Amino acid sequence: MKMIALFNNKGGVGKTTSVINLAYSMAKLGEVLVIDCDGQGNSSRFFADDQPKNTIVNALTVAPVSVTSAVSHTRYDKIDIVVSDHRMNDAVSKFEQLPLNTQIGNCEKLRKEWYYSWYAGKKYDYILVDLPPALNSITKTILSVCDVVFVPIELSAFAIQGVPNVTSVISECGCRFGGCFASKFDRECPADFEMLEMIRKQLGGKMLQTVIPQSRVIKNSLSYRLTAKEYMEWTAAAECYDQLADEIARICGEFTDLERKQA
Repeated sequence: MKMIALFNNKGGVGKTTSVINLAYSMAKLGEVLVIDCDGQGNSSRFFADDQPKNTIVNALTVAPVSVTSAVSHTRYDKIDIVVSDHRMNDAVSKFEQLPLNTQIGNCEKLRKEWYYSWYAGKKYDYILVDLPPALNSITKTILSVCDVVFVPIELSAFAIQGVPNVTSVISECGCRFGGCFASKFDRECPADFEMLEMIRKQLGGKMLQTVIPQSRVIKNSLSYRLTAKEYMEWTAAAECYDQLADEIARICGEFTDLERKQA
């Protein structure tokens, strides 16, 4: 099992859209749990088919609450979700009032209890964490219990300049940096090609080969509460998420192999 976070402290980079479509593609590789840690709750609204007793907010801020009680079934057989709600935006102050060992313990509990969910009755192969762009104590503590972090970026000068800051935060949290991937890539814009080449030289092997295009297929699919593959599976825009899922799974597998050799 790998606990994989998608994070960027810049909003609007397609993070939640990527989580939704990646979950659908990775469900072909195994059982998937999505953890929505964003107060906007967009992943929750897309996936959740029932209202669980608790949400991520309760699991993080109320020590006795079992995180498995926050698991919600979805319309997809191999995808479950831990939902978020608007209270997530105000949960940071409550979280910070907890003793430090309780903060860490609650987040460690996320990994331990979500490894096997008795509520859902299944063992997960991949856990995808949808983190907010806010860099706060909750975000940092959750990052610290994840295995790998991937960073979606837009190809602009400001986005590229911000990458070192994001990777520094990931390193400080003690999590592996899996790499960046380009989101909302405009094939009609020469500057995007130049920026992509520039950041590939800057990051080397830490820039994923898969590129997510700027696409009406991706944008319109969410309006119908569909993934891009469900909406128009024959399009290149839809296929790119399968490619991204395979690339992320391969990188996670390489990390696992390295950990075994070091053990």
